[in-house]
Amino acid sequence: MKPPLGLRTLLACIGGPKPEMVYDFWRMVWQEHCSSIVMITKLVEVGRVKCSRYWPEDSDMYGDIKITLVKTETLAEYVVRSFALERFHFTAWPEHGVPYHATGLLAFIRRVKASTPPDAGPVVIHCSAGTGRTGCYIVLDVMLDMAECEGVVDIYN
Repeated sequence: MKPPLGLRTLLACIGGPKPEMVYDFWRMVWQEHCSSIVMITKLVEVGRVKCSRYWPEDSDMYGDIKITLVKTETLAEYVVRSFALERFHFTAWPEHGVPYHATGLLAFIRRVKASTPPDAGPVVIHCSAGTGRTGCYIVLDVMLDMAECEGVVDIYN
């Protein structure tokens, strides 16, 4: 049995990259063999820039790393962009708030799990600061794994 996603993501729990860190971000993704990126912030929220747009419209070089957009799939509450890896962008979770419906978030988490190969590196998960929404996502993921494997959810442990 593979470890729960939450345990594999602790290394990659980060804030969204600023413009001067985009190359380092992609280098980390390459170096750690990440096949999925989970973004849980909008680029701009409440009039403030929360994260740099670190993916290309078509194809672009980030240092010595070429990233090419292959496909974009826009759904009601999230966007999936496919490159040489998949990048998931959940758009229905406002800063200092909660998603309006849990069903969209749960479907999103299930899709990330299903799209991440068992031999892949850590999943990169980020919001704007790498604390609130990112931590909640990881806890939800671990609890869903626990519920599936053990039939119970033990939040305290």
